[in-house]
Formats: sequence, C-alpha cells, structure tokens
Amino acid sequence: MTGRFCFIPRATYGDYVSDLARGVLASGAARHLRDACVDLTEAPDAVTLHLSSGRTIETDRVVLATGHDAKPSLEGIPAEQPWTEGSLDRLASDAPILIIGSGLTMVDMTLSLDRRRYQGPITVVSRRGLLPSAHRPAMQSCLAEQEVPFGAELSALLAWMRGLATRLTAEGADWRSAFDALRPHTQRLWRSMTLEQKRRFCRHGRAYWDIHRHRMAPEVERHMVALRSSGRLKLIAGRVLGAEQQNEGIHVSILQRGSGAVEDHRFARVIDCTGLPDNPKQSSNSLIRALFARGLARADPLGIGLDVAENYALIDAEGRPSHRVQVIGPLARAAFWECIAIPDIRLQCEEIADAFVAELAESV
Repeated sequence: MTGRFCFIPRATYGDYVSDLARGVLASGAARHLRDACVDLTEAPDAVTLHLSSGRTIETDRVVLATGHDAKPSLEGIPAEQPWTEGSLDRLASDAPILIIGSGLTMVDMTLSLDRRRYQGPITVVSRRGLLPSAHRPAMQSCLAEQEVPFGAELSALLAWMRGLATRLTAEGADWRSAFDALRPHTQRLWRSMTLEQKRRFCRHGRAYWDIHRHRMAPEVERHMVALRSSGRLKLIAGRVLGAEQQNEGIHVSILQRGSGAVEDHRFARVIDCTGLPDNPKQSSNSLIRALFARGLARADPLGIGLDVAENYALIDAEGRPSHRVQVIGPLARAAFWECIAIPDIRLQCEEIADAFVAELAESV
C-alpha cells in the first residue's frame, strides 16, 4: 500500500530502529553489553547490577525496560506460545489449528501461517469472539484537557465517548478520530480512576477498548475477511473447558458463550494468543523474581504489572519509591495503562531523560 495512509511491516520498522541504535553505539554515546542482569542492589549514592556472568556494574540510575515477559503456560492446556522457536515445526499444511485469543497476536499468527503456505482450517476462540477493528483514513481531531471528564464514573465516560464519536462523525470524521484524539490524555484519564473503577474496566470494558484502540491495517483486515468468507477461519465466542493430548491430536472441549453448548474438537496444534501475561509475580525474568524476593518490588493492586510511581520510580514492598530505579514499558502498564506501544515508550524515555538532565544541571 502506498501513499500517505499506509502501514509498513514490523520487520521494516525494526530494521530502522536497529540502524538508529547502531549509529548511537558507533558514536560511543552508548555501550551495549551482551549479558543478563539477575539482581540489583540500591545504595543511597549508586545502584549495583549483578550479571549472570558474575560481573557487576555500578551506576547512578537504572531504567527497567525489559519489554514483554514470556507468558506462563495455560493451565491444563497443551498450547504453544506464538513466537517460540519451533512452535509451528512439523505441522502438516492442512492440519487443523486452534488459536486461543482473537486480538492482534492472533492476527499476526494467522499471517505467519499463510506465509508458511499453510492451507488448513483455523479455529479461533475467545471469551467474546471480538476481532480488532481496522484503521481507516480519518480526520485528525484534538481534545483540550478541559474537554475530558477526568475522574468521572465509567458509565459517564462511556456516554461521553459515544457522544464524542457521534459529534466527530457528524463533522466528517468517525469513531477512530475520537479514540485517536483521546490518546494524549489516556494515561491521565487512567490515573484519575479509582482502583474499583480500574477493576471494573479491566473486567468489563478492556476487551472493547482493545478492539477499537489496537487496530489492523486495512490490507490485513481484507485478508482476514477473505479467510472467514472462505471458511478457513472460524471464530467462536466461548472458552476452552479442557484439552488433552492424545496420539491422534489434541482433544479440546469448547463452551460456547450464551448458548451453553459444549463442542468437542480435535486439533493438530493449539496456540496461545491470549495476550500479555497479567501476573508479574509469575515472571520468568530472573531480575524481576529477585526484586520480589528481596522486597524491592511489589505488584500493583490490579496484579497486572509492577507498582510504579507517577515519575516511573519502582515502589518496594513497603510502599517506598526508589530514588534510582525507574520502570517503563509493559512492566509499568498498571500505572499508566497506555504505555506499551513505541510512541508511548518514546515519550516515557523523553520524560526520564529530561528529568536526568535537569537533575544534573542542578547539581553543577
């Protein structure tokens, strides 16, 4: 797709970022060590990193930017992780596949199967049976802070959002313009909610937010529509009750939403595309486990990330913010919600860098 409204492959964007990183490393402004940090200790005047090689590094500040953790296996279900090496090996081109979860990870996995010339049937099951919406060329709109009802009840927020979408549509835009206009205010809106409001949002509204906020490229949508129209892709609203590995495949029982009907299926492979891990205490990262074990970190009250202060400081088990350790990206999503996409992480990095520079200037 060419023109102003287009989407490049993720791999191409990855090459671009890698090229920028190589330039920074070549300049000597940054240094890259290939090692693993397994623990850290914070003193009043420094932080010491303990590496798996046995080395230690002493530094003034630490930013935890570890990205997405590996996800724990689905309990009782012999499922493959989508990006694990070899997860699609030895798969017959016409073998039936079950994908659990219907978000963008499922979409990416479906495209990956197509690139491997896979021609078999794909069944997708998720609690609500919702697919991500698609991007469209839409009129850009801006919202002033005073227009956003920070701190309002969820029902009032929903009514306001619907009204905003209706107004923008009447002006020649559509609902996408409303979501995009809200983006600069999303973190403040999230932080203005009470804990109970956040819980209710995660329980009832999160799935609907995700399909409107995290959208497919138009060409990808066309591909998914073609797969469904051909019968190769089947979407079920429901949940997996149980699965058992047998000689001839994986036998799976699926409870359909609403009807209560249970369907029994046999698949050659089950793939877990249910999204990000929610419980940081189950992290496979040695550093995160060590921080929990020594009380240097705690889970946020929602249990979906680390407890992080508004200035990105890591909060310990006693509720004290660190003076030298900060957290950005997926680990901080409980504090900021919208903080896992590159534009959001870029802003986090900019804020931390500006604070570092200001602090250095004051100390001179």
